[in-house]
Amino acid sequence: VTKLLNLGRTNRLEVTVAKHSANDSVNRAERLADYWVFGGIYRPVHLDVTPPQFIERLAINALADGTFDMDTYVNGPGNADTVEAQIQTVDGTPVGNAFSAPLPHSASNPAKVQLKTTVASPRSWTAETPNLYYVEVRLKNGSKVVHRCLQRFGFRTMEVREGDGLYVNGCKVVLRGVNRHSFWPDSGRCLSAKVHRLDIETMKDMNVNAVRMS
Repeated sequence: VTKLLNLGRTNRLEVTVAKHSANDSVNRAERLADYWVFGGIYRPVHLDVTPPQFIERLAINALADGTFDMDTYVNGPGNADTVEAQIQTVDGTPVGNAFSAPLPHSASNPAKVQLKTTVASPRSWTAETPNLYYVEVRLKNGSKVVHRCLQRFGFRTMEVREGDGLYVNGCKVVLRGVNRHSFWPDSGRCLSAKVHRLDIETMKDMNVNAVRMS
């Protein structure tokens, strides 16, 4: 439960936190099955400010051969008619041309728009060479950009071959992994960026290439 309080020249967002989730599966996992139960806000919370019609989320499937397939989910009322995207390197250099698809006005919310393109000879992602790209997605009404978002991704093909194992970009991979709890002795589930990085560096020192999040 949230409310915005007007305190003269400043505003404060006041939040009332329920100890039990509206999702019963979360309660079973975190409040009934766990051995260390917390109250309050113990993980990051973000406030997103969007226009009435906005890009809610993206689902990207980018394969090692350069095939790029993305589902864009648009929510809210408005007059936007097009979803446009541009792939770029991590330093902002455009990769190929922008590509787009129409947004149906009769679609229910959230509306799903599929965008496809192909990138010639992309730098593929692996655990050893984690090459990444960005895609900027723009929700447009004519030439006017109504909303935009930026998503990071990598080109990689993962497949499980029956009786054989896991392959990434056509190469067989043997998983060497650990199970990691988001937990720290001094702060419980409240983890800083420094603690996260320490865990990651420790795993890399162990030559770990897979992590089961818990």
